[in-house]
Amino acid sequence: MSEPLSLELKELLTELRLRGWTLIRWGPEDAPQLMASMFQHPQDCADVFILRSQDQATAYRVPTPDSAGVFNPQAVAYQYHATPLWTLRAILALPAPTHPQAPFCIQEPAHECFLPERLARPVLIRPLSPSAS
Repeated sequence: MSEPLSLELKELLTELRLRGWTLIRWGPEDAPQLMASMFQHPQDCADVFILRSQDQATAYRVPTPDSAGVFNPQAVAYQYHATPLWTLRAILALPAPTHPQAPFCIQEPAHECFLPERLARPVLIRPLSPSAS
């Protein structure tokens, strides 16, 4: 992920911050190996966005009935794998879990939903609340 992010991608990442998502970054700030963001809904599920490169990203909604971790899920209720822009647009447009059009069919997660076993250090985790800028 050494290439600079596009302006539109930066704007959508800012939208995650405004909506209160949490950022997890593996590797140094100037050259992260992997970035992910997650939003825990009160309805026992979380939305996840994983940015792997300028060309590859993953988003999914994962059930979290027992406060289990959201990465490397056993099942998902929604998944989308495409370029970062399309993937961010998709997860930001996903209806809230209580909405009648929200996805609810549990499915097996694709391999893109899983994180690599050995990720670079350091790891940074921070809430992306509007005051955290």
